[in-house]
Order: sequence, then C-alpha cells, then structure tokens
Amino acid sequence: MCKNIILALVLSISFLSIKAQELMNISGESVTIQEFKNTLMKNNNDKEITKEYLDSYVDLFINYKLKVLHAKELQLDKEAEFISELEGYRKQLAKPYLQAQEFKEELINEAYDRMKYDINASHILFRLDENSLPSDTLLKYKLAQTVKQRIESRELTFAQAVKEYSEEDYNNGNLGYFTAFDMVYSFETAAYTTKVGSVSEIVRTQYGYHLLMVNDKRPSVGQVKVSHIMFRLPQGANSEQVNSIKLKIDEVHKKLEKGQDFALLADRFSEDRSTAVKGGILPWFGINKMAKEFEDASFSLKNIGDFTSPFKTDFGWHIVLLNDKKVLSSLEETKEEIKTKINKGSRSLLSELALLRKIKKEYNFTENIFVGARKNNIKGSLDLDKLKNAQLTKEDIKKSIWDNLELFKLDGIVYTQQDFKDFILEQQEVGLDFDLIYDRFVDFSCLEYEERNLEEKYPDYKILLNEFRDGILLFELTSKLVWTKAMEDTLGLQNYYNNNLEKYWWDERVEANIYTCANSKVLNRLKRMLSKKKEETTTEHILDEINKNNPLNLQVSGDKYSKGDNKFVDKVEWQKGIYVLETTEEAIILVEVLKLLPSEQKKLSDTKGKVIADYQTYLENTWLTELRRKYRVTVNQEVLYSIIK
Repeated sequence: MCKNIILALVLSISFLSIKAQELMNISGESVTIQEFKNTLMKNNNDKEITKEYLDSYVDLFINYKLKVLHAKELQLDKEAEFISELEGYRKQLAKPYLQAQEFKEELINEAYDRMKYDINASHILFRLDENSLPSDTLLKYKLAQTVKQRIESRELTFAQAVKEYSEEDYNNGNLGYFTAFDMVYSFETAAYTTKVGSVSEIVRTQYGYHLLMVNDKRPSVGQVKVSHIMFRLPQGANSEQVNSIKLKIDEVHKKLEKGQDFALLADRFSEDRSTAVKGGILPWFGINKMAKEFEDASFSLKNIGDFTSPFKTDFGWHIVLLNDKKVLSSLEETKEEIKTKINKGSRSLLSELALLRKIKKEYNFTENIFVGARKNNIKGSLDLDKLKNAQLTKEDIKKSIWDNLELFKLDGIVYTQQDFKDFILEQQEVGLDFDLIYDRFVDFSCLEYEERNLEEKYPDYKILLNEFRDGILLFELTSKLVWTKAMEDTLGLQNYYNNNLEKYWWDERVEANIYTCANSKVLNRLKRMLSKKKEETTTEHILDEINKNNPLNLQVSGDKYSKGDNKFVDKVEWQKGIYVLETTEEAIILVEVLKLLPSEQKKLSDTKGKVIADYQTYLENTWLTELRRKYRVTVNQEVLYSIIK
C-alpha cells in the first residue's frame, strides 16, 4: 500500500487536547468524546450517523490507536530514519505557514488578470550560467544593450537579431502563444508589461539575459476537451513506415466522413489504448499543454462535433474531434489552482521575501551598529577562493576571541560571529560569495526562528504535525509486519496458499481468437482461410494476407477467457468451432473457439497477487487480535451513543 494513502488516512484522525468526558481508555491513554467526534465528523462524508455506523467506526479508531501505541512501545519514533522523515514532512507542512498571505493575494489577483490573455512572443537569448563570473555577466548585459539599441534604431529587425545573436534560435525565436505560469515569472512579467510590437527591457532569468518582442496579445482561448484516434509511429520511423501508418488513418478518416461514430472507431482502432476504451476522450487542456501540432489542430476546430483531417506529431498520426470548449472560470473557481501553481513556481520566492520582511518587523530584527566591521573581520580571516568553491573545513575557519560578538538580534536573541562561522561550514555552496552567504544566514535564521514558533502560533499546524508523526509510525510498522512480510516471506506465503487451496480455482474457461472483420467480403475470406487452417498457421500470417490491400480489413486478439472477460466470447457456445456475431457497427465479429479448459486448481504463480493480498489481510487480522489481547481497551457505550441523541 502506498505511504501517501496511509498518510491521507491518518489525516482524517485529529487529536484535540481538550479536557472532557472520557469516551474510551486504551492501555491507560484517555480518549475524549470531543476528540472522537472531531475524527468522526472529518471522516463520515455526510453519512447518517447510526448506532451501527458508530460501532463500526469505533473499531477502526481503536485499531489505529493500538497500532500506533505498539509502534511507540517498539521505539520506532526514536530511530534516525523516522526522525529524518518526520523532519522532511515538518518542513513541507510548514510551507503554507511560511508565506506572506497578504502578498500572496496580490500574486493571485495578478496571475488571474494575466490568465485572461494569451501572449505570442519571440525572444533573443544571451545565455549565462547561474554561476558565471561577474565579468562574463557584464559582457552579456552590454551585448544585450547593444542589440536592443540596434533593433530600436531599425538597424536590425528583431528576426535578424535572433539569427545573428540568439543562443537559442529554435523556430526563429518564436515561442508561440503562452499564458500565466507557462514561463518563469520575470520572463512572463516582461511579456505582459510590454506593448504589442515593442521590444522589452532586458530580462534576467536562470538561463541568461533575454530581449522579448511581443507579437500579439489576444483574449484567452480557454480550454478544449477533445477525443483523438492515434496510430503510433515507431521510434526512428522511416518514410515508408510513416506512409504505411498514414494509409491506416486515412481509412479511418474516410469512415468518419461517411458518418461512422468517432467513439466506436477510437475503441476499435486507436493505438492510444488508455483513451481508446473511453472513446478517445482526453482531459481538458489549454495552450502549451500538448504537442504544438496537436494543440493547433484542437483549437482550430470551431464547432462541437467537428473533426480534423489526419495530422502528424512526433508521437504518431492523429485525428481530433472537438467535444467542448470553455473560457476562463471565475477567480473564485480558479483560486485554489492558482495558489498551487504559485507555491510550485518561481513566484513562491517573492512570497518568501515578503514573509522575511514581516518576520523582521514582528521580531524586531536589528543589526549591530558594528556589523560591517565584524563581517569584514570574518571575511579577512577566510580563504575566499575556498569559500567560492565550497572547500572550507574546520581548520580553515580559525577560532577568535571575538567570536561571541553580536551580528544581529531577532526577538531579543543574539546571533554571533560564531553562529555565522558555523553556518558557513554547513551551508557553503559552489558560487556563493561571502556577501551572499551572509544574506542567506540572515534569511535562514529568520525563517528557522519563525518555523520553531509555528506549533505555538498555529494549533492546527501542531495537530497536523502530530497526525503525520503517528501516520509515519503506523506505515513503518504495518509495512514491516504486514505488507513487506507478505511480499518477502516466501515460505509463509506458500504455507498460506497450501492451507487455502479452495480459494484459488480457475472457473471453466475457453481459449479463443476474436477477429474483427471490416465487411462481409473480409469475413468470407477469413472463413475460407480458417477452414483450411493448418497447425502451423498463425494469426499473424492470416492478418498479413487479409490486410495486404487495406490495413484495417482485419484485427485479431486471442487469450484464455473466463465468463465475463469478453462480451463476444460470452455470446457463443463454449465448444470448439467458428461463430459469427453481427454487431451494431459496420464490423462483423468472428469468434474462433480453440479449446474448452475445465475448472482447475490455480498454481501459486497464476494468482500470486491475489494470494499476497489475502495473506496481508490474514497477517493484519492476526496482528490486531494480538494487540487486542495485549492492551486493555474500555469504551463507555453511553457516552458513545450520546452522539446520535
């Protein structure tokens, strides 16, 4: 079972430290009615709370508590791996609390306003590594200035400048249409703040310096929902293979033009099987989410039900049908999606900077009046080349009688020269110079202090952290005693299988081939071939013969089928022979029953997944029985049922 699923389950159980009526006592640990009710309300999904429902839920709750108690008694919460993992989750859970919420609202509104429009822009890239020397950075900046002046003085067109100067001239520098969150924030901002037909100011990103030419700004085209039929191109396909596959999709296109149902054709022919079984339907998407050719074709369709001519992408040949279109939703409906994107993207850094300003103000951050001189003393004692290359060791950072001198205060706590030296040793990175690492020391100290106070400032954060702590313990112990054991304990698995053979039997099955014929002419030819079929004749040979002139004449699949596995096999007699089935489609189905397979015992290898799942259930039930025997549990039924009064 996935750890995320367990943690999600655990999130439904809140532990509120409220003195109230005791509902139950588990090995000396009191559980209040308020604690249990909070858990119940979070997890019942508006179900009617009945006596039976409460009885069932109490059992689940007790099982959970017993497992966590067992894990703590085994001191799993003291293991280094557990502590490290919890620390990782602690930092993740802290992120929403370590942001300036007021500033984030501004970012949300700005992003939504930008999402109302699509921008088409071209760019010139003056490539720079993030760790480039200042001299190289300056040279590239001056070059960008020169190019900008040449364009604005009409000495060069933008397209000519792309060709002459850009270090990324793919598609002549044209990026096509994009919207908010498609580009890094600084690049996006330049695109949305530059007039159509104008050249932007010089923009810096992690890739280097850029000049943008905004070619167009249009109202957002929104999103589309389409279905597609696809024939895959093999990697490195030659022109003969490309044309051969094109013949197949052309045949499908002809069928669509004659009015045949798109969903049925997708189910029958499309080689994107994940969508074919759903009629070829894809999820909603906007610009910059699909291959350019696919996107252009999809957004070119005007009316619901229209479909494209066959077109090629790097993945294969496609036909696309338009199912629906929608414009940008309201801010209220889009807000959560925008928040998620802000947290994942470069905008989150802006929110962090705003938080740092807030923390410094809230905790009265003050730098010592002699901080400049004290920083210089430390700087003068370091080998700056080693610092830049992250090679400083303890021996390189000498002890000084001045190490206890103050650099700054935060909430009355003094941060000293020694604190800064320790930080340098732990956090040095290639390319970080002295001033940058000092700024990072200040920021880190502020954020760390705020993080240490989160449990006190935000009770819901404390509850959440406790839930994850118990969840990790539960996962680790369940994995050890149940999931991993069932996978690795081959002897135990074999014994369980041997003791439960009656659960693992094949029902009566049939081995059969299912042929889909394009028309009656193909059917008749197939029947003739099957009547003369020799033992060595394969379905591949039959396909090759019948599909010589039309690649869509015949499709075939074969397997061993139980009742309910295949609707066509279910319709024929389960005796050796050939059976023709008419369908509502143009196609005709022929089922070739090869042999009847009687009910028989499944080998462990045939049903290993099912046996492992059953063995896991057995191990967990055995474990819970032992826990119930080991720990005393009492429940006050009167208090429990008061919930439904």
